[in-house]
Amino acid sequence: MGRAIVREAEKIGLKLLNKPSDVTVLKGRGIEVNLNGKSLYIGNRKGLLQNEIPIELEVESYATIQEKKGNTAVFIADEKKILGVISIADTIRETAVETMQQLKSTGIEQLVMLTGDNKHTANIIGGQLGMDRIFAELLPEDKALIVNACMDKGRKLAMIGDGVNDAPALASADVGIAMGVAGTDIAMETADVVLMADNLDKLVHSLKLSKATVRNMKQNMVIAVGTVAILLAGVLTKNVNLASGMLIHELSVLLVILNAIRLVRYKPSSRFKSYVSKKEENTFENEACELNLI
Repeated sequence: MGRAIVREAEKIGLKLLNKPSDVTVLKGRGIEVNLNGKSLYIGNRKGLLQNEIPIELEVESYATIQEKKGNTAVFIADEKKILGVISIADTIRETAVETMQQLKSTGIEQLVMLTGDNKHTANIIGGQLGMDRIFAELLPEDKALIVNACMDKGRKLAMIGDGVNDAPALASADVGIAMGVAGTDIAMETADVVLMADNLDKLVHSLKLSKATVRNMKQNMVIAVGTVAILLAGVLTKNVNLASGMLIHELSVLLVILNAIRLVRYKPSSRFKSYVSKKEENTFENEACELNLI
């Protein structure tokens, strides 16, 4: 979001003359900075309330209109009043909708969106993605509480995220999955699985690969235990001697190895091949900003 804002400011001719100091990240709220001895806040409504900064009717009306369009309203304020609002629209990736459909086809029962964004934007984006449930305007601890509540009901849950705000929920889930390219360090350190690409289709691929691995393990267990049972029965009935027993055992070991090697040739679904491993030069090129100073 920060890069998108700076790029748009440069497009409309705003010169970036000063660098902020004493930057403080407010998890789930925004940031506070010191600029030329003046304290500034950039973030959402929760941060404004925390800093006791009033929202004027004109500002609230503009922000609400933008949010109903599916945009995110970022407030800029000093210690006393709001100075401006930046409206940011994030385009859904072209593979996102299909990825959600693929997840459901693999047996995922429910898709739930947890976001710190406003409810208007969350409902629009969640509706386009086909989410079963949507929780908006959440702080990091709120996401973790929802994850824990689902797990307390006996559900197996995977959490996917890439930001600082997702770290507590990633740590709480049965399986935490972080997006490696765009992900923050804390998200990747907390997660159980890190996808080393910024492609959503990798999520489907990893899920299918994990299921194929479990199937392969079960097949190998059946082969191994079945061979032992056959050999034991043969020895007890005196139908298997030492030489034939060794031969059958070694052949079963070879069969298990060859069966496991099949996973090396495992390929993602052909429906996604055109999207695999192509990193965009600018991750934020689909983001659009509208800068309005009050």
